[in-house]
Amino acid sequence: MSADRPEKTAMDAASAASKGAADAASQFANLYGGAFSASFKAAQDYQTKLMHFFQANAEANVRFTQRLMETKSPADFVELLSSHLRDRAVAMGEQAKELASMSQEASRSAMESLTQARR
Repeated sequence: MSADRPEKTAMDAASAASKGAADAASQFANLYGGAFSASFKAAQDYQTKLMHFFQANAEANVRFTQRLMETKSPADFVELLSSHLRDRAVAMGEQAKELASMSQEASRSAMESLTQARR
């Protein structure tokens, strides 16, 4: 019977350690889960917005290519090119501002969640 006792003690210790780890994970999830889920949602929103911008830029480049095929003179080519580059520069600047704003808001939100969780 003494041979069963060390195994039982080891199993009890393993069970207690497992329960302790599960409790710690549960407490961690309760404290920081909101911050992580908010950060994950913000990352998804950022990625979605990035894909919309990619699509808009690709469509603008396709329209530019189609119009480029219709140019009849070097002057038309230069005018079309400069117009397209100007429009794309403005659009990309606005897109960059929007993405930066989303990033800042996500960071602020995550920090607030973490700060509240620690209280």
